[in-house]
Amino acid sequence: MTQLTYLDLNRLQSVDSLPLRGASTTMIDMDKVVTHIREALRRGRYRGTDNPDQYLQEHGCVAYDGPDLLPTLAGILCFGRSPQAVLPKAVVDLGHYRGIDTLSYEVMHLEKDIGGTISDQLLRVEAYLWTNTHHGMTLAPGSLQRIEMHEYPQAVIRELIVNMLAHRDYTNFHAASRVFLFRNRIEWISPGGLPDNVTVEKLLSTQNARNPRVLAILFEGGYVEAIGQGLKTVVADLKRSEMATPQFEDTGSAFHVTVYGKAIDITAGIGIFANLSVSQRRILAFMRTRINAPAREIHRLFPARAERTTQRDLREMVELGFLTTSGHARSLQYHLAEEISSTSSFNQ
Repeated sequence: MTQLTYLDLNRLQSVDSLPLRGASTTMIDMDKVVTHIREALRRGRYRGTDNPDQYLQEHGCVAYDGPDLLPTLAGILCFGRSPQAVLPKAVVDLGHYRGIDTLSYEVMHLEKDIGGTISDQLLRVEAYLWTNTHHGMTLAPGSLQRIEMHEYPQAVIRELIVNMLAHRDYTNFHAASRVFLFRNRIEWISPGGLPDNVTVEKLLSTQNARNPRVLAILFEGGYVEAIGQGLKTVVADLKRSEMATPQFEDTGSAFHVTVYGKAIDITAGIGIFANLSVSQRRILAFMRTRINAPAREIHRLFPARAERTTQRDLREMVELGFLTTSGHARSLQYHLAEEISSTSSFNQ
């Protein structure tokens, strides 16, 4: 075990609390700071000083570089007058596609360089995703009570935007954050990959915020429900909504999160899905998240019932044209029929 003789406080500082040479504290909009403090106090998420200068110092939004007081990444990102004048790639690129791939002829909307503060970006991206995904109503089983249905839980959309913005590597000056909305899923891509000592396998059990000052300010602003619980909240909300588990991928240069939406017409049994059983609709919703699947994976959706019952569902769905198959015996794979894939609430 290595015995430490001293601690270097500079090495203990997070990147977002380091001074930005070449920047000036005049680049921070003090009106934004005052408004943030007032609202954070009102929400009960902050109980400190209401002096904006003191607040900025205590929250690592400004720091000394020798005799000079300079703004930090956190200060510019959260309260900057024009953050992109200092950090041109601290932006979000948003792409919306009619299909399931980033094909130029399927573009519905492209919006590059969404800027402003982190909260500005969050609100803009959230508003677009919520407006351009599907929402509906169904009746509770055995009653006339109306239940709201959403293609994606709003908390999941927000948490993953926050995760993308608050945990990205802002020292990567060449890449923007990216969000892609497809017919069947949303992808969030954060430059920089996962922080040191964090792996995809340990993601839900490890806390290592790359930009803790930014995250704390977002919490005070009401954009985060609990610091360090964002991805756990996402997983729990998707499970509660009986949706597929999110997919996490760290490529080293970027961190990707993919969430497949709930096909509202399938889940509610609307239109051509009206005569399907609940279990058959669940199988279809699962197949929407897959290119193909063997029978054993589909059987896992129903651990409490006999495999022959699920096999009967699959056979009927093939006969009705909802599913197709390829291969034989142990190599048999099920596929969502192409006409079903293009006839759903995912189409705009």
